[in-house]
Amino acid sequence: MDTFVKEKLKEWKLDSLIPRFELEEIDKESFILLDDASIAALVPVIGPRLKLRSHLRKLTESSKDPQHELVEYGPTAGPSMDQQHEAMSSGQGELFKIREALNKTPDGRDIVCSLDTEQCLSLKQRRAMVRILVSYLIERFGETPSSETKKNMASSLVTEFPCLKDQHGNGNEAWYSPGRNHRPATGFIEERLRNVRKRLRSGTSRPSHVENNVISSLVLPETEISDERAEAMMEWLKNNIRPLSQVEEYMKQTAIHRAKWIREHGSKTMEEIKREYPRLLDTPGMIAQDFSILHPACAGKLAEKWMPVFKDKILRFASQEKQASGIISKVDSVCTDAQGDMALRLLPVILPASVYRIGRKSFRPSCEETKKSFIDLQPVGTNMVEFLSEAQGTRPYPFVLALGDDQRCSQSFVVINGEAMEQSTLIGAVDVCFKAYYVFDINYPRQCSSVWEFLQTVVYELPGQESPSVRLLRAFIFSTQ
Repeated sequence: MDTFVKEKLKEWKLDSLIPRFELEEIDKESFILLDDASIAALVPVIGPRLKLRSHLRKLTESSKDPQHELVEYGPTAGPSMDQQHEAMSSGQGELFKIREALNKTPDGRDIVCSLDTEQCLSLKQRRAMVRILVSYLIERFGETPSSETKKNMASSLVTEFPCLKDQHGNGNEAWYSPGRNHRPATGFIEERLRNVRKRLRSGTSRPSHVENNVISSLVLPETEISDERAEAMMEWLKNNIRPLSQVEEYMKQTAIHRAKWIREHGSKTMEEIKREYPRLLDTPGMIAQDFSILHPACAGKLAEKWMPVFKDKILRFASQEKQASGIISKVDSVCTDAQGDMALRLLPVILPASVYRIGRKSFRPSCEETKKSFIDLQPVGTNMVEFLSEAQGTRPYPFVLALGDDQRCSQSFVVINGEAMEQSTLIGAVDVCFKAYYVFDINYPRQCSSVWEFLQTVVYELPGQESPSVRLLRAFIFSTQ
């Protein structure tokens, strides 16, 4: 950590962040390059994080170099931007013959066959297809094709294979989405191009970075009771657990005041929130009730739509993955409800964690880490006291604990701050766990952020950031069969 960083943090009245920045060796160069995901990892408390993000944005905008793109990537071979735009006018069909490009390689022919017959791809096939198409793109336009050229390739791809087209936006954002509002371009094509350019610059392969999902800002509904009345009710709730009907009614009437307090006190830990509002965790149904008041239109969507809309599509999509074979092989031997549980447990397999950075270090969670951070499957008879004690120290985020085996879940719990809240079904546990992230206003863990992101934007239909993997899965689920 250098003087520049320390002085800036002091100037912005964020002195408390200095020790962490020193630990992660954040110097001036890395300070300027901090993105939303890195900031979220460095500053877990929402209040200071928002202030830091705002100050950094102003700093980078004031010192932005218009030649940054040229300095960053250097000159590349291929047609000029004017030549690319001229070529675009000849028509997208002539520019990108996607099927023809794929059929030139054995892997590509297998991919075409899967898309034509199964209408879906495994993760391995999707990565191979992106490699083939980006090589084709670079061969024609160099390592820095224009935004319009990349958009045209993405559009050509979903036109050739409609099963890859998302029902949201233009339908091709999973493959390429232009940058906007100071955010970089995203999509599988853009990420692959970025990695190619990095290897050409450094001579070594570096992992690409995808931003961590942050729960979108919430506009709270209007409350119908005064602050004084709400404070009186909340004081009563701190000291009473009965009668249950009165607890539930007071919790219902104070839900908006509680949400406002949690958001205004972003520096509070889960333990501090629990001390302020103990009935949230020790009274069944209160997390779900708070969420339903804040988001009444989408509170029941997981329970309503998982079995009829998502279950079979998720199982079919996952059947392409070797890591899912153990569960998939047992699908036909279990009841429909158990199949729904299997589909939930397969989400981390088909929505793997992205590489993320903290300071100068990169991390890629394993498939097993992703699974455990979402639904941790443990055998019946697990010592709950020992398990929860270990979880409290190592997993400071809500997750689901399932007791059972690959075929049957006997008990389901939501684990928050080392406390287990039993739910009647696994889908009910996932539902409450998701809602806890909103009620407590906390970010998803990096290890399984794509899974929660999928549930947020596709199942509950709440606004938020979406990774290319989430968009691709949604395209498959809602594509015409």
